[in-house]
Amino acid sequence: MPSIQEAEKLVGKLESKNLDARSRAIEILSSLEEMEIIDFLISLLKKDSHRLVKEGVCKSLGKIGHKKATDVLIETLNDENESVRYQAVIALGQLGDTFAVPSLLELLKKQDDPLVRSEAAKALGLIGDPSALKILLNILKKEDDRFIKYHTVTSLGKIGDKKAIKDLQKIVKERKDDRLVLRSLEAIEAIQKANSKNVVAG
Repeated sequence: MPSIQEAEKLVGKLESKNLDARSRAIEILSSLEEMEIIDFLISLLKKDSHRLVKEGVCKSLGKIGHKKATDVLIETLNDENESVRYQAVIALGQLGDTFAVPSLLELLKKQDDPLVRSEAAKALGLIGDPSALKILLNILKKEDDRFIKYHTVTSLGKIGDKKAIKDLQKIVKERKDDRLVLRSLEAIEAIQKANSKNVVAG
């Protein structure tokens, strides 16, 4: 079993200026699923750690996928560094814990960095909780950033609620953005498939 000392050495490499060294450290940390190591990584996010360390820890916790990390990753959504918030959002999407949905929705409604918000929209689709539907539809209508719209449309397809079809069809009819139209068509197809499976299962 890997020791905390070994994990600490890997964490030290997260501050390296060498991208390959950082990536390798994250890869190894992500393979260490022992609870003691997970607790150690969680403790690093609670401390005033270096930005690169926090980013690497978020990546590692997301890949490990243990829902024990959900709470601290939610707290990290308030980190002063945009890049750390971004990695925390990605990790929450990978964890797939519905407990994170309200916090991700709040982040999506804030005037945060568009990259962070677009990743929040994507994470909500990965989690797939229907409670996100109303706000995602509202974002789709009012949002100007096209990347946030792209991820919102894809997430609506993954959530699979028929209530989204009308708004998606409207985007297709308007044909203002070819990429958005394509994603809307794919989302409509995904929703229809999900609902046809539910009918058969029922």
